[in-house]
Amino acid sequence: MICGGGCMISDKAYKDLEEAVGAENVSREPAVLEGYTWQPFLNDDPALWITRPVAAVLPSTTEEVQGVVRACNRHGLKFKALSTGWGAASGPTSEDVVQIDMRRMDRIVEIDERNMIAVVEPYVSGAQLQAETMKLGLNTHIIGAGPSCSPLASATSMSGVGHDCVYMAYSARNVLGVEWVLPDGEVLRLGTLGSGLGWHNGDGPGPSLRGIMRGALGALSGLGVFTRCAIKLYNWPGPARLQAKGIVLDSEVEMPEHMRFYMIFFPGPREFADAMYKIGESEIGYASVRIAPVAYTALMMPHSGMNILNTTALRSILAETLAYPLTFVLAGNSEEEIAFQEAVLKQIILEERGFMLDVNKMGPMAAFMPLNFLRVSIIPLAFRPGGIFGTCLDGNEALDVQMKWVDAIAEAKQEFMDSGAIMEDGGNNPYFVPYENNTWAHCEVLYAYSVDNEGSLDALNPIEFSSTLKAVELCMTPLSAFVPPVRKTLSPLAGNYNEWQKRISASFDPGSAADVGFYTDEKDFAYERIDPEKKKRLEELQEKLRWTESGPPTY
Repeated sequence: MICGGGCMISDKAYKDLEEAVGAENVSREPAVLEGYTWQPFLNDDPALWITRPVAAVLPSTTEEVQGVVRACNRHGLKFKALSTGWGAASGPTSEDVVQIDMRRMDRIVEIDERNMIAVVEPYVSGAQLQAETMKLGLNTHIIGAGPSCSPLASATSMSGVGHDCVYMAYSARNVLGVEWVLPDGEVLRLGTLGSGLGWHNGDGPGPSLRGIMRGALGALSGLGVFTRCAIKLYNWPGPARLQAKGIVLDSEVEMPEHMRFYMIFFPGPREFADAMYKIGESEIGYASVRIAPVAYTALMMPHSGMNILNTTALRSILAETLAYPLTFVLAGNSEEEIAFQEAVLKQIILEERGFMLDVNKMGPMAAFMPLNFLRVSIIPLAFRPGGIFGTCLDGNEALDVQMKWVDAIAEAKQEFMDSGAIMEDGGNNPYFVPYENNTWAHCEVLYAYSVDNEGSLDALNPIEFSSTLKAVELCMTPLSAFVPPVRKTLSPLAGNYNEWQKRISASFDPGSAADVGFYTDEKDFAYERIDPEKKKRLEELQEKLRWTESGPPTY
């Protein structure tokens, strides 16, 4: 390898990659490689460009992926797999990395209607799979990042939250049999697949490897490449095809017969949380998400909409009076079932002093809902207000705890809104999704900014630090624990978990061929940009909460 303005791959290594995937499916042309490096989303580096790969390869089979991974091992290279991609986490984090672009592996291998299972390759999108499964009266979980994203990637490698988690759980719950190319090039087939018994179970025989494979979040290609996986499917009581006109904000879709869409508002946090628990106990709901009204306004009217917050009366209504909303979807197999669910929902809302808008009766708004809340097409519009956005993530926690997180992050954001580093949005702007009958939830608080604003870019690391500090104060785990500075901060406070991850990595990857930047790497925050008082506060908490050889802290 020769490194100058960027690393170059040796001719011998490049030849081996050509033999693995075919000469037409590998490139080291600078212009091609540069296309993989512009990744401003989820990138806290003000430079906004990530490390350029030394080559890009496009395999079409599991065997070709094996060939690429083995070539990397032979020549001291690393690999990083990319499917549909959504930000800096999809690209290299160090030099000498081969970008494995999975776009040629785009097949729905099988839909098992009887057992409600689909087997997919990495570049199948949620929209593709949903369109095919709906023809069979089935549906698939689509993550909050939108329908263009890969169900395989979210099931095996990265997070997996979405509007429909109340009914379909999140991606870690839905993964079944898996075909996995390990970092040494061997293939591991998990569960019944490994015994030649089909895709229907991802565990056993013996101890399950599901926790090592992805844990709560995923290894983001730091532990191999997943080439096929089976995922659970769910009931779809609607039509075989959603006939749509227009796109996103201009979309018009005929409302499915046995579905109801509602906008619900509660007077305060206690009423909201109690209603969530009651809804969960009642086992109703097909999709459920708390998104602030000001966020909807910003998505639909990104310039004039945000100026509404400068109007005292409108700000009071949107950011305070309507601060505890719920967008809620009911679905049933018959009119009787949907009527029962609706009656239960109305009773809960009455008990918790809320009020409800029946979106089905709201004309153009009703036609807008199916595409944007069943196919989740609206979420990518979060890029509109500022040009890009970030998120203060946390892990999956009990619903009551998540209520505290929303308020804590709203407080943490305020100084950055006051300085103009991020856009004013009222602060209380969560993407709050209850899981599995509402006993626990996912919550992240968004902020919009512009990559053209130097002050915004300089604030990204301090925002991430402030979010981490709040999480430590509340004894929570930021979902952004895959980011090296957050991992370094949290690991000593949580059983030194990253030391265990490093041991797993060493066992599965003796040649250190996987790019582990988002799996085990650690580094410091940019402390020169961090408020010294906040740094001191974190150091005090670290000293108090640090694990020792004898176990967790006692206090």
